[in-house]
Amino acid sequence: MLRALALVALGWFLMAAVAGLGHAFSLTLALPATSVVLVTYLAYEREGSLPRGLAVTIALGYLEDLHQGLPTGTLSLAYALVYLFLAWTSLRLALTGLVFRALTAALACLAVDLLTWALLFLLADALDINREGLAAGLRTIHWHAIATALAAPAIWGILGVLEVLTRRLGGQAPTPQRVHPQRPPPQRPLAPWKRP
Repeated sequence: MLRALALVALGWFLMAAVAGLGHAFSLTLALPATSVVLVTYLAYEREGSLPRGLAVTIALGYLEDLHQGLPTGTLSLAYALVYLFLAWTSLRLALTGLVFRALTAALACLAVDLLTWALLFLLADALDINREGLAAGLRTIHWHAIATALAAPAIWGILGVLEVLTRRLGGQAPTPQRVHPQRPPPQRPLAPWKRP
Protein backbone atom coordinates (compact mmCIF):
# COMPACT_ATOMS: atom_id res chain seq x y z
CA MET A 1 0.00 0.00 0.00
CA LEU A 2 2.86 2.36 0.86
CA ARG A 3 4.42 1.73 -2.52
CA ALA A 4 1.15 2.44 -4.39
CA LEU A 5 0.68 5.72 -2.50
CA ALA A 6 4.30 6.67 -3.19
CA LEU A 7 3.79 6.07 -6.93
CA VAL A 8 0.64 8.21 -7.01
CA ALA A 9 2.42 10.96 -5.05
CA LEU A 10 5.40 10.78 -7.43
CA GLY A 11 3.04 10.97 -10.40
CA TRP A 12 1.36 14.05 -8.99
CA PHE A 13 4.72 15.68 -8.23
CA LEU A 14 6.03 14.98 -11.75
CA MET A 15 2.84 16.39 -13.31
CA ALA A 16 3.21 19.59 -11.31
CA ALA A 17 6.95 19.84 -11.96
CA VAL A 18 6.62 19.38 -15.73
CA ALA A 19 3.76 21.87 -15.90
CA GLY A 20 5.75 24.39 -13.86
CA LEU A 21 8.84 24.00 -16.03
CA GLY A 22 6.73 24.25 -19.18
CA HIS A 23 5.16 27.46 -17.92
CA ALA A 24 8.52 28.90 -16.84
CA PHE A 25 10.10 28.21 -20.23
CA SER A 26 6.92 28.90 -22.26
CA LEU A 27 6.80 25.35 -23.64
CA THR A 28 3.45 23.94 -24.62
CA LEU A 29 4.16 21.55 -27.48
CA ALA A 30 6.79 19.10 -26.26
CA LEU A 31 6.08 18.33 -22.63
CA PRO A 32 6.64 14.69 -21.59
CA ALA A 33 3.80 12.51 -20.36
CA THR A 34 5.39 11.50 -17.08
CA SER A 35 2.34 9.52 -15.95
CA VAL A 36 2.57 7.36 -19.07
CA VAL A 37 6.13 6.44 -18.09
CA LEU A 38 4.85 5.43 -14.64
CA VAL A 39 2.10 3.34 -16.23
CA THR A 40 4.68 1.62 -18.44
CA TYR A 41 6.84 0.92 -15.41
CA LEU A 42 3.88 -0.53 -13.49
CA ALA A 43 2.95 -2.80 -16.38
CA TYR A 44 6.46 -4.21 -16.85
CA GLU A 45 7.50 -4.72 -13.26
CA ARG A 46 7.21 -8.31 -12.13
CA GLU A 47 6.47 -7.86 -8.44
CA GLY A 48 3.26 -5.85 -8.42
CA SER A 49 -0.22 -7.31 -8.74
CA LEU A 50 -2.46 -6.47 -11.69
CA PRO A 51 -5.33 -4.99 -9.59
CA ARG A 52 -2.96 -2.78 -7.59
CA GLY A 53 -1.24 -1.58 -10.75
CA LEU A 54 -4.61 -0.88 -12.35
CA ALA A 55 -5.75 1.09 -9.29
CA VAL A 56 -2.59 3.23 -9.37
CA THR A 57 -3.03 3.72 -13.12
CA ILE A 58 -6.64 4.88 -12.76
CA ALA A 59 -5.62 7.24 -9.93
CA LEU A 60 -2.88 8.73 -12.14
CA GLY A 61 -5.37 9.14 -14.99
CA TYR A 62 -7.84 10.86 -12.67
CA LEU A 63 -5.16 13.30 -11.47
CA GLU A 64 -4.19 14.00 -15.10
CA ASP A 65 -7.85 14.62 -15.97
CA LEU A 66 -8.07 17.20 -13.18
CA HIS A 67 -4.71 18.71 -14.08
CA GLN A 68 -5.44 19.07 -17.80
CA GLY A 69 -9.09 20.05 -17.43
CA LEU A 70 -10.37 17.08 -19.43
CA PRO A 71 -13.74 15.47 -18.76
CA THR A 72 -13.34 13.25 -15.71
CA GLY A 73 -12.55 9.68 -16.67
CA THR A 74 -11.09 10.35 -20.11
CA LEU A 75 -7.45 9.76 -19.27
CA SER A 76 -8.38 7.25 -16.56
CA LEU A 77 -9.97 5.06 -19.22
CA ALA A 78 -7.15 5.57 -21.73
CA TYR A 79 -4.48 4.83 -19.11
CA ALA A 80 -6.33 1.73 -17.90
CA LEU A 81 -6.66 0.29 -21.42
CA VAL A 82 -3.00 0.98 -22.23
CA TYR A 83 -1.91 -0.47 -18.87
CA LEU A 84 -3.84 -3.69 -19.48
CA PHE A 85 -2.33 -4.05 -22.95
CA LEU A 86 1.19 -3.38 -21.64
CA ALA A 87 0.69 -5.86 -18.79
CA TRP A 88 -0.36 -8.46 -21.35
CA THR A 89 2.69 -7.76 -23.51
CA SER A 90 4.95 -7.88 -20.44
CA LEU A 91 4.16 -11.60 -20.17
CA ARG A 92 5.59 -12.10 -23.66
CA LEU A 93 8.35 -9.49 -23.91
CA ALA A 94 11.13 -8.45 -21.58
CA LEU A 95 11.79 -4.73 -21.32
CA THR A 96 15.50 -4.22 -20.73
CA GLY A 97 17.76 -1.31 -21.46
CA LEU A 98 17.11 2.40 -21.57
CA VAL A 99 16.42 2.51 -25.31
CA PHE A 100 13.65 -0.10 -25.18
CA ARG A 101 12.12 1.51 -22.11
CA ALA A 102 12.09 4.88 -23.87
CA LEU A 103 10.58 3.41 -27.05
CA THR A 104 7.91 1.58 -25.08
CA ALA A 105 7.02 4.76 -23.19
CA ALA A 106 6.80 6.65 -26.51
CA LEU A 107 4.50 4.02 -28.01
CA ALA A 108 2.38 4.01 -24.86
CA CYS A 109 2.16 7.81 -25.07
CA LEU A 110 0.98 7.58 -28.68
CA ALA A 111 -1.62 4.99 -27.69
CA VAL A 112 -2.92 7.12 -24.79
CA ASP A 113 -3.08 10.22 -26.99
CA LEU A 114 -4.92 8.39 -29.78
CA LEU A 115 -7.41 6.81 -27.35
CA THR A 116 -8.01 10.17 -25.68
CA TRP A 117 -8.46 11.86 -29.05
CA ALA A 118 -10.93 9.17 -30.18
CA LEU A 119 -12.97 9.48 -26.97
CA LEU A 120 -13.11 13.26 -27.20
CA PHE A 121 -13.93 13.15 -30.92
CA LEU A 122 -16.82 10.73 -30.33
CA LEU A 123 -18.17 12.83 -27.45
CA ALA A 124 -17.44 16.22 -29.03
CA ASP A 125 -21.08 17.14 -29.58
CA ALA A 126 -22.17 16.09 -26.09
CA LEU A 127 -19.25 17.90 -24.44
CA ASP A 128 -19.35 20.91 -26.80
CA ILE A 129 -15.76 20.40 -27.97
CA ASN A 130 -14.49 21.95 -31.20
CA ARG A 131 -13.55 19.15 -33.60
CA GLU A 132 -11.17 21.44 -35.54
CA GLY A 133 -9.16 21.96 -32.36
CA LEU A 134 -9.02 18.20 -31.85
CA ALA A 135 -7.78 17.72 -35.41
CA ALA A 136 -5.04 20.32 -34.84
CA GLY A 137 -3.99 18.54 -31.65
CA LEU A 138 -3.80 15.22 -33.46
CA ARG A 139 -1.15 16.61 -35.80
CA THR A 140 1.24 17.32 -32.89
CA ILE A 141 1.06 14.11 -30.85
CA HIS A 142 4.38 12.86 -32.21
CA TRP A 143 6.16 15.68 -30.31
CA HIS A 144 4.48 14.52 -27.13
CA ALA A 145 5.75 10.96 -27.71
CA ILE A 146 9.31 12.14 -28.47
CA ALA A 147 9.42 14.25 -25.30
CA THR A 148 8.14 11.29 -23.30
CA ALA A 149 10.83 9.02 -24.76
CA LEU A 150 13.53 11.54 -23.83
CA ALA A 151 12.25 11.85 -20.25
CA ALA A 152 11.65 8.12 -19.69
CA PRO A 153 15.21 7.07 -18.63
CA ALA A 154 15.37 9.77 -15.94
CA ILE A 155 11.94 8.80 -14.60
CA TRP A 156 12.90 5.10 -14.51
CA GLY A 157 15.97 6.12 -12.49
CA ILE A 158 13.78 8.03 -10.03
CA LEU A 159 11.52 4.98 -9.78
CA GLY A 160 14.52 2.79 -8.92
CA VAL A 161 15.42 5.09 -6.03
CA LEU A 162 11.77 5.16 -4.92
CA GLU A 163 11.68 1.35 -4.89
CA VAL A 164 14.68 1.19 -2.56
CA LEU A 165 13.20 3.83 -0.23
CA THR A 166 9.76 2.23 0.00
CA ARG A 167 11.28 -1.19 0.67
CA ARG A 168 13.41 0.23 3.47
CA LEU A 169 10.47 2.13 4.97
CA GLY A 170 8.31 -0.97 4.66
CA GLY A 171 10.88 -3.08 6.51
CA GLN A 172 11.89 -5.18 3.52
CA ALA A 173 15.41 -5.72 2.31
CA PRO A 174 16.06 -4.27 -1.15
CA THR A 175 15.84 -6.90 -3.83
CA PRO A 176 19.05 -7.50 -5.70
CA GLN A 177 19.27 -6.79 -9.39
CA ARG A 178 18.05 -9.65 -11.53
CA VAL A 179 21.11 -11.52 -12.62
CA HIS A 180 21.13 -14.80 -14.44
CA PRO A 181 22.14 -17.49 -11.98
CA GLN A 182 25.56 -18.89 -12.60
CA ARG A 183 26.34 -22.51 -12.22
CA PRO A 184 28.81 -23.35 -9.49
CA PRO A 185 32.13 -24.63 -10.76
CA PRO A 186 32.14 -28.39 -11.21
CA GLN A 187 33.52 -30.35 -8.29
CA ARG A 188 36.38 -32.62 -9.13
CA PRO A 189 36.19 -36.02 -7.56
CA LEU A 190 38.87 -36.72 -5.01
CA ALA A 191 41.70 -38.89 -6.11
CA PRO A 192 41.53 -42.45 -4.68
CA TRP A 193 44.48 -41.82 -2.36
CA LYS A 194 42.86 -38.66 -0.92
CA ARG A 195 39.51 -40.25 -0.12
CA PRO A 196 38.86 -40.77 3.57
